[in-house]
Amino acid sequence: MKPAATTTTNIILVGPMGAGKSRIGRELAWRCGRRLVDADAEIEREAGISITGIFQRDGEAGFRQRERDMLAALLQDDGLVLATGGGAVLDADTRALLVERGFVVHLHASPATQVQRIAGDTARPLLQQDDPAAVLRALAIERAPLYAAVADLRIDTDGLDPADVVAKILASLPTNPIRNVAVGGAQPYDIAIGTGLLDDGARLTALLRGRHALLVSDANVAPLYADRVQAAMQAARPGIHMAQLAIPAGEHEKTLTRFTEVLEALAALGATRDAAVVALGGGVVGDLAGFAAACWMRGVDVIQLPTTLLAMVDSSVGGKTAVDLPAGKNLAGAFHPPRAVIADTSTLDTLPERELRAGLAEVVKYGAIARSLDAGDARFLEWLEKHADALLTRDHLVLAEAIARCCAFKAAVVGRDPLEHGDRALLNFGHTFGHAIETEQGYAGTAGGLNHGEAVAVGMVLAMRLSVALDLAPASSGDRLQRLLQRLGLPTTIPEGLDREALLARMRLDKKADAGGIRFILCDGAGHARMVPGMANAAVLAAMAR
Repeated sequence: MKPAATTTTNIILVGPMGAGKSRIGRELAWRCGRRLVDADAEIEREAGISITGIFQRDGEAGFRQRERDMLAALLQDDGLVLATGGGAVLDADTRALLVERGFVVHLHASPATQVQRIAGDTARPLLQQDDPAAVLRALAIERAPLYAAVADLRIDTDGLDPADVVAKILASLPTNPIRNVAVGGAQPYDIAIGTGLLDDGARLTALLRGRHALLVSDANVAPLYADRVQAAMQAARPGIHMAQLAIPAGEHEKTLTRFTEVLEALAALGATRDAAVVALGGGVVGDLAGFAAACWMRGVDVIQLPTTLLAMVDSSVGGKTAVDLPAGKNLAGAFHPPRAVIADTSTLDTLPERELRAGLAEVVKYGAIARSLDAGDARFLEWLEKHADALLTRDHLVLAEAIARCCAFKAAVVGRDPLEHGDRALLNFGHTFGHAIETEQGYAGTAGGLNHGEAVAVGMVLAMRLSVALDLAPASSGDRLQRLLQRLGLPTTIPEGLDREALLARMRLDKKADAGGIRFILCDGAGHARMVPGMANAAVLAAMAR
């Protein structure tokens, strides 16, 4: 058996022909939201000829070299379901690669089952023998120890439905798979997603450049996690000097006054230019602590430890930091990329239900505009519709996949547009309306008003309504988005008592407005978003009229 469990989250299927790698791979990829890759299909695509043709032209040695190179390239990524060819384990270097880069599942089938499943497949020369079952038995004897050498799990697929096999695989996955997403650009950093990361003091302290760290949290999160994080960090590096600051919770606390308190705490700590601010909490803490880090001595590191779904999929990634002013949301701020983002998904277990739903609004946003993003999956919205119940019940595997995919979407955009001069603005779909609602309510999410995610949910519905009015999208697309948001328990209408003219006035101060007027991110309903400038006031008011 394989000597040690892997920490990567690739799921690699090995086994003989007819074991069900392709069918089971499709079901598994759909269940957990991963990308399915068939190694043989990729080899054929690159070579421009069939596997049989490669064998005839280059011999088995040539094919195995091509197979090894293809698997090495594919396994540079995380989060794949990878179906390999039956003979991939014959190459020693390939076996080492599989062990290192994935959770390997050996799908076994008896020769009789293999023959039954692949009967009539003329693309398989082995089946043209007089006694194909005898050939398959000989291959099984030869390859069984090689499959065992790489496998974390063996499943006999005889008589099992693919859904049953998938259930066995999911039940056997490592309890703490770590997803890693890289954000490129001038100041690259990594996002780590998994459980138990707040207790990984070695990982956290490895990010420190100096000996000072200020842990900033809020009154809700600090009692749950602050002492734990500090203890883990100081155990890993006893010489560091740490202090904690917990601000009151809520969007209405993201102010210049609280910003000053963070700076004063840094001064009291004696923080030097190699210090770090550790932001432990949701979007408010991340924005506030990040802005203070951007300003202390003209910029020190911020390490983002998001504890809400909304912060994990959006606000902790990308380097936007800010505080709110009475005139508008996020009007004072700076772009300050984090040193790293460490998203411990176990914190979602203590997240209030309302906050979980608010985070799902931002997840849906990525689904609505997925085709506009380089890393976008055109079927992500469909995947969210299928897995809505699992998201609401906090299925850790499904949540981790949703977070990783959203982070990958955002990383692709941020890497090429870090300062929001172009495509990054597309990530503000729903936010122009949403920010206006938040501001007009006085950031009263904890006092009867909408919180950020809820306001964005309403904003997306209004943005789709505006898209339909401009003939950019069919009405059915708006209805579909609204149904999904409602299924997730999110509001889809402007709260009673808010004046539409007042909301319009707030939008004129939105950061996306310019001399030409208010700019909106609109959507065609098929996953494509675009910025539409100079929107007429009448059209905006009409979108808010219902």
